[in-house]
Amino acid sequence: MSPASTLTSDSRMYERTLHQILLVLRRIKCLTYCAVLITLTTLILYLVREHIADCRELYNQPQHQLSLNKHSNVELGKPGFDATVEALPPAPRERRGDRCEKRSIIFTKTHKTGSSTITNILLRYGETAGLSQLLYSYPSSTEYRSLADFKLMAGRPMADIFSQHAMYNDEFLTAHIRGNPIRFTILRSPVSQFISAYSFFNKTKHYPANTFEESIKAFLRAHSQYLTKSWFCKNCQNLVNSNAIDMGFRMEGYVKSPNREDYLSEFISAADKKWDLVLITEHFDLSLVLLKRRLCLHTEDILYLKSLERIKRDTVEEPYTLARIGEIQHIDQALYDHFNATFWREVGNEEGIMEELAEFQQLNKAVQSFCVQGSKRGYHGTYENVLAPRARDNFQCLAMNTRCLPFAQHLEARDDIAVTEEQRQELRDQDNDPDSLSYDQLVSLPKDSHLLELVYRSRLKN
Repeated sequence: MSPASTLTSDSRMYERTLHQILLVLRRIKCLTYCAVLITLTTLILYLVREHIADCRELYNQPQHQLSLNKHSNVELGKPGFDATVEALPPAPRERRGDRCEKRSIIFTKTHKTGSSTITNILLRYGETAGLSQLLYSYPSSTEYRSLADFKLMAGRPMADIFSQHAMYNDEFLTAHIRGNPIRFTILRSPVSQFISAYSFFNKTKHYPANTFEESIKAFLRAHSQYLTKSWFCKNCQNLVNSNAIDMGFRMEGYVKSPNREDYLSEFISAADKKWDLVLITEHFDLSLVLLKRRLCLHTEDILYLKSLERIKRDTVEEPYTLARIGEIQHIDQALYDHFNATFWREVGNEEGIMEELAEFQQLNKAVQSFCVQGSKRGYHGTYENVLAPRARDNFQCLAMNTRCLPFAQHLEARDDIAVTEEQRQELRDQDNDPDSLSYDQLVSLPKDSHLLELVYRSRLKN
């Protein structure tokens, strides 16, 4: 046999041997994968079985053991699941910051910042905690730009909470709010606040144009001398630098000042001392968790329903237009920049607040799913919630879904001693929205409806 033939025969033998070795290795690898898969499947089945057993045991507990109301320290085990929202966290532990202190409250309500949601929270909190509201005389159908005694409802010269729209007046509020109140407010990025307010208050009717952005350009051209030669701003109410005005800033004083930037800096410095906390709209849920810690609230107190979203969202795209909006919003921008920085310093001092934020967002999403079944066209070109049948006799679901003005009017009708029974009956006759709190429901429904308990029970049943 030639050397070449011997070499070919040996090569084929080596190839067959190598092929057999590879087959064995593949089989070993396959067996290893199968063993791992079987082990994982067994573990998952065990965990699922334990989870179902925990849920059954929890659901069969007596009601007093399952209670999740704000005075209970009971913690639920792992909740069940449903198809609409992700799994709930365990029952929330009520964590409070070191500076938590029960105090009366002055909330400076700013325009187009999410402040109405906070007012709703404070109106509900007053009802569940038995605290009184400083309200206008019935019916407060218009927004007041200044505070005066004759505008308040009869029979209540002092109260625990103020959260209505008004130009801030510290002397007046201090005289009518008990104790040593905590003062707080909320600010929004001034460019997005302007765009939202321009759309919401329908300023396009004063500056008609082919597009929303062209209307804003016309507005900006008409006010080219604002804050340089003039403090007067036609059609600017609730729109231009409105957050600073809500907090008491005087545009006339700024324009007439020999040193405008010093005037602005002094106002911001004074505001920093006056307001104990300033929240930020762009971080709304985090702001609520921080507020909860400062006011000694419970998780159920800060729940809210998302509503009144615009059906048609007006936008501004051109960078130059956005920059011009920023220029005319100069006062609000300086205010926002300062308090955005203080907000993050406050958050940085709060241990575990991001974990609490994640838990709160899960719970609030579950509450939205529990209370709301759909949407309908509502006021000012917005979507409003349609409540689920189970939510229409629950105070918290109804109250969360009620706009601030009708909510306040119902409270005024109940508490203003000058209101007659005939006026209350007229209000009852107007209560025709099943998705909003009526006067009779305000008077008769139990305020502490244990909403989170109902949400957990609903999820376990599913």
